[in-house]
Amino acid sequence: MASPIAASSNIDSSGSSVVQARQPKLSPEFIAQHYPSEAKLLHVHLIHRHGERTPASHLFPSISPRYWNFCAQGNRLHADFAKAVKVYSPNSETDKDGNSYQQWYNYMFKSENYKNTSIFPKDNLSKAHGNDKSQFTADTCAFGQLTDVGRQSLTALGSHMRALYMDALGFLPAVPRPGDNNEPTEDLYLRTSSYSRAFESLQHALGGMYPNLPANSPLFRINVRPRNRENLYPDYHCEITNRLHTEKAIESIKLFAEDYATLHKDIPQIPSLREPFEVELKRRTAHGSLFVWDTTSSMRSHGLPLPKEIDDELIARLSNMSAVEYLHPTMRSIQLARMQIGPLVGELADNVVGVVEADRGIVTGKQRPPKMSIYSGHDTTVGPLLAVFGDDLAGSPSLATSATPMWPPFASSLRIELLKDSASPYPTIQPSWAGDLANHSEDMSAIPPEERIRPLNVPDSLYRWAPRQTDNASAVPFNPRATRDYYVRIWYNDRSVQLPACRDPGAHHTKLGPSVCTLDGFFKQIARFVPSESETIQERLALAEAQSQSHQ
Repeated sequence: MASPIAASSNIDSSGSSVVQARQPKLSPEFIAQHYPSEAKLLHVHLIHRHGERTPASHLFPSISPRYWNFCAQGNRLHADFAKAVKVYSPNSETDKDGNSYQQWYNYMFKSENYKNTSIFPKDNLSKAHGNDKSQFTADTCAFGQLTDVGRQSLTALGSHMRALYMDALGFLPAVPRPGDNNEPTEDLYLRTSSYSRAFESLQHALGGMYPNLPANSPLFRINVRPRNRENLYPDYHCEITNRLHTEKAIESIKLFAEDYATLHKDIPQIPSLREPFEVELKRRTAHGSLFVWDTTSSMRSHGLPLPKEIDDELIARLSNMSAVEYLHPTMRSIQLARMQIGPLVGELADNVVGVVEADRGIVTGKQRPPKMSIYSGHDTTVGPLLAVFGDDLAGSPSLATSATPMWPPFASSLRIELLKDSASPYPTIQPSWAGDLANHSEDMSAIPPEERIRPLNVPDSLYRWAPRQTDNASAVPFNPRATRDYYVRIWYNDRSVQLPACRDPGAHHTKLGPSVCTLDGFFKQIARFVPSESETIQERLALAEAQSQSHQ
């Protein structure tokens, strides 16, 4: 029988351009190295950016087409959906429940602020396009829409998950299992932001994981939160956070002032970019590179011709300076990271605790956790999480000339794997932060966030456990090493991430190395980014007061 690993090798994207994410090439050697038999996989978080899309706005009509005709499949699927729910009828102004089409449309697509003429507008441009020959067709996309290229990328990501976690490891069932009473499958927890490009990216990732499912297969329950409870990206309506980010972005730009100045000198030398760049730069205090990167990276990923001056080297520089403008501030400011992505980090910690408790048989009153949790988000999901995990996206001294783009590419992903290994020796030496263990069992809220050994939402009971314990966890002595069998590994696209807290020999797996953290090492890394609700309120009030005084 052919090896499933060998069959999956075509998923490797080593020949991709500078704006596409890559996944590791699977091989028997890769599996043997990273997934030895003694390390049992318990749970996987998959957090991904949506696939390729059109630019979020149309700022460079001199180089980009008026009509982006990359949405044949997407537009057909949208039309089929509208017909299926009986809201797409040229002879009817209301749906079956009496709601007007415009009311339904406004609700379904409010995130994208599209026009109400159709699901995707025919033309929302007023700028000149010179010799552009593109025409409006049934394939035409709106701005910010997931394209057919993006659908293919997410299908490939899902196929990679299938090749690894089903075919090679047997961790997930090849066909989703129904929940109790034929409820949707409980093997997966699925979340997406309310943006349609994220929702549809999740749909295609599932299509790659489970191709050609029979008609009677279990349903998937997809969770979407309202905007005021969303934690998959920063709250852009919070002026306090926005001002702090701008302040930190200006500081970051100063650190790379020479690189930044060179880039901003080179861009206006390209005739097709000069006028829009100079106009937009005047109204964007600290995001001058990001909006150029948004258009040029979208064009490159769709194979559209660019002026010869906009080569891979310039695109990489734009990506890296975009990271300086947006991601580097989050890496330099724990306070900003807490405000931007702290709630999601807390949710991930909750999930890990739930899996450990279930593995110990503690599931009273709780539904057993899923085997995989998938979060479909954005670059503003993946980037801040990388900052929390200590990944040096924008710290290279040769940032301006780096050939590796720092901005999270389309379809980029983070995988957080929870492993259990009771056979391998546990580290016998203490990590450098072991002095914090003195405060391990005290009231964590009384300890400054930077000194905490674990997030506030990790319960004390996790360390008051024994294999034959009674129902009264408080009767079990506190044991700082009660989690010694559990480890965490994080992958970013095709490489593992070494968390700073886990680089010590006492904080990682003795055989698999620094990329496999002890669970306590993982908790130590993220602890300072998970504030309590009262801490969040106090921090924002103090910051608002400081900002108010600085502007007087």
